[in-house]
Amino acid sequence: ALQRLRGREDVDDEIQEMYQEDQSEKEEGQFSVLSLFTFRGLRWQLISIIVMMAGQQLSGVNAVFYYADRIFESAGVASSSIQYVTVSIGAINVVMTLLAVFIVESLGRRILLLAGFLLCSASCAILTLALNLQTTVSWMSYLSIVCVIAYIIGHAIGPSPIPSVMITEMFLQSSRPAAFMVGGSVHWLSNFTVGLVFLYMEAGLGPYSFLIFCAICITTTLYIFFVVPETKNKTFMEINRIMAKRNKVEIQENKELKDSYPLSKQEEKRALSSSE
Repeated sequence: ALQRLRGREDVDDEIQEMYQEDQSEKEEGQFSVLSLFTFRGLRWQLISIIVMMAGQQLSGVNAVFYYADRIFESAGVASSSIQYVTVSIGAINVVMTLLAVFIVESLGRRILLLAGFLLCSASCAILTLALNLQTTVSWMSYLSIVCVIAYIIGHAIGPSPIPSVMITEMFLQSSRPAAFMVGGSVHWLSNFTVGLVFLYMEAGLGPYSFLIFCAICITTTLYIFFVVPETKNKTFMEINRIMAKRNKVEIQENKELKDSYPLSKQEEKRALSSSE
């Protein structure tokens, strides 16, 4: 099956990687959500997923969609045409997400996340300025529309699709279901928070609400830049070894597998107790 899928005869390395992952999972056992939070060997993977999934929603994408109708109306778009413009914005979102599918393997996950969050932060900052000046400077209304479109493009190429991909790649099969549970919960709780709070933010801060989203985008960008590794063209075990160094988990060498994988929880406890 692998030979047909890859289009080549030599798939021994991939078979070997599957065997390594299988052995690693047998050592670790299946993870529950609680054990995922308490396991030292997956600490930074878990933090990274929480930050990316929270940043995805707290960056204000739903608030921008909510604000879009009024931005278009202030720019002089006829009320009867606003719905079509809104549909067009949704279409841009879909098209850019599909484009991200085709470029993610060539550019990599990390660069798309960084570029997407940076574009979102810049769009929020300029949108705040444009909304404040649109009553005094006529062309600022059109700049607001450009900012909305730029924000949607930035979110669609990185923050929207990539975090779910990173969950798949940063966790082995033994911990992946629990990681998806945590990531999904953070996603929807953050979505709910923005929906609940944004109306009060808008009433109290007006256009300056988008500066909060700008700060969240910048914070998420900095975290990704310093912590999250590039996973393009890396196997699950290679990514696991990269994160093991950040988690300060010992790596043991297994001659039979001709490679290494993280210590099991039992072995980690024994190693820690012996060092003490």
